[in-house]
Formats: sequence, C-alpha cells, structure tokens
Amino acid sequence: MNITLKNVPDKIYREMKREAKQQGRSLNAQIIRALEADVAELERRRRLAELRKELDRFAASLPPLEDSAPLIREDRQR
Repeated sequence: MNITLKNVPDKIYREMKREAKQQGRSLNAQIIRALEADVAELERRRRLAELRKELDRFAASLPPLEDSAPLIREDRQR
C-alpha cells in the first residue's frame, strides 16, 4: 500500500529524518516503524480498556464484603 504525506511540519520531518539516520533506516522505513508503534499502542490501550471492563464485571459479580471492624476488634481483644 502506498500513501503520500503532505504538509508534514518541518519539526516532525527533521526529527523523523534524524531518528532514521540514527537507526540506520530510510525515512520511509522509520515512518513505517513509527506507525507500527502507534498502532501497537492503540491496540494495547483498546485491550486494556476491554480488560478493565472485564475486571469491573468480575468485581461486580462478587458478593459484598462484610464489615471487618468487628473481626479486628475481636482479634485485638485476644
């Protein structure tokens, strides 16, 4: 798949070019690498949101906890 980027801010272009050179990659390869990292982060955040919902559902399914204060008082009196 080919795409064309237009109006890339100079600062971003310079940073991507510098990073590409530092990593021994072409500018194109560096941009692809950056896009891959961004997509991986989006997927990670999406998965974390799903896991959070699953955890919340699980927590809601647990029976309510009783007040522990009486048990603590009883234990202290021993």
